[in-house]
Amino acid sequence: MMRHTILQVGRLRRRFFREAVDEYQRRLEGYARVRLLDVPEEKSADPGNAAEKERVLEVEGRSLSTAAESAGRGYWIALDERGKMTTSEGLAAFLQKRTIGGESHFIWFIGGPMGLSEDLKGRCALRLALSRMTFPHEMVPMILAEQIYRAHRIMRGEPYHL
Repeated sequence: MMRHTILQVGRLRRRFFREAVDEYQRRLEGYARVRLLDVPEEKSADPGNAAEKERVLEVEGRSLSTAAESAGRGYWIALDERGKMTTSEGLAAFLQKRTIGGESHFIWFIGGPMGLSEDLKGRCALRLALSRMTFPHEMVPMILAEQIYRAHRIMRGEPYHL
């Protein structure tokens, strides 16, 4: 069975976002195992300072890498606003192709408010953009979980406009 580990910086604080992610995890039970794990957000003394931003990204990047390595071997995917754009059908085809190629565990990285470190993005096999639009940080895990669910329905030839 396919597995997805979603690693994010920070926690889902708003109940409705957490409930939405829980709902998609429940819907995915017959298709794949999905876990949402978080690492602490690094506090910044001066978020406008470039060196301080780099320090925060590096600390968070190390935390995400450690969590990913603890989750086991997998195909690393960074969510990055400058990443590759795809459709829901394209995501389904990508996951199916990778699975046929022997992958069964996909590890997704969601950065904090400042994004992901260049080092971590460089270690990922794929950089994927959910959209060119900007979303609230807490909304991203929900959107990703929904798209993973939609991709699995597409892979099975099931209706997915639900």
